Amino acid sequence: MKGLILKDLYAMGGLYRNTLFALAIVCVCLGLSIGAGGIAAATSVICATMIVTTFTLDEKCRWQGFSATLPVSRRDCVAAKYAVHLIYCLAGTAVGFIFALIINIFAKEKMALPDLSMSAVVGFILGMVFGFVVIPFMFKFGAEKARIIMMVIILLPTAAVFLLDGKAVSFVDRLALISPAILGAVTAAALVLAGVLSLAASIKIYGKKEF
Repeated sequence: MKGLILKDLYAMGGLYRNTLFALAIVCVCLGLSIGAGGIAAATSVICATMIVTTFTLDEKCRWQGFSATLPVSRRDCVAAKYAVHLIYCLAGTAVGFIFALIINIFAKEKMALPDLSMSAVVGFILGMVFGFVVIPFMFKFGAEKARIIMMVIILLPTAAVFLLDGKAVSFVDRLALISPAILGAVTAAALVLAGVLSLAASIKIYGKKEF
């Protein structure tokens, strides 16, 4: 499976430089308006979307059909995608945290380091959840068709936050009353469960595909 992971990481090539440049532009243009915490979370989510590009590249070179001739199982092919997604989310979180630290230096209202770290963690969780939802659709419908679904996945939660506004703030305030240890444990367990269910769904979908 290591080779499958490296295949995706190397295939992106120069796109990493372009992504990093785009992130820097976002930080410069929006950093002072959305704050260091917003940058930390947004960067993680943006990097999480890179997994979609790996599917696009696979389709262009007809990788799935070729992989069927190789001595690798379909389960490994699916698991490799999730491993690559995890790598991108971790990298995005690290880069976002560094950008956030820089933005925080110039911000009028500076965030404490623990709060900044929490924003990065939230961004990581959101990025992982994005992948858990969109990857099965990528295996089912392909990258191009699934892009529409991806946009809906991004827009629906955003619209919900604006529509619920006060209720969302009240919900966050209630969460703040829960013990951080309990909240962290529940969140981690839910994230792992979501990942296992998503992986199982993708393996089932990909196992039935014909090339």
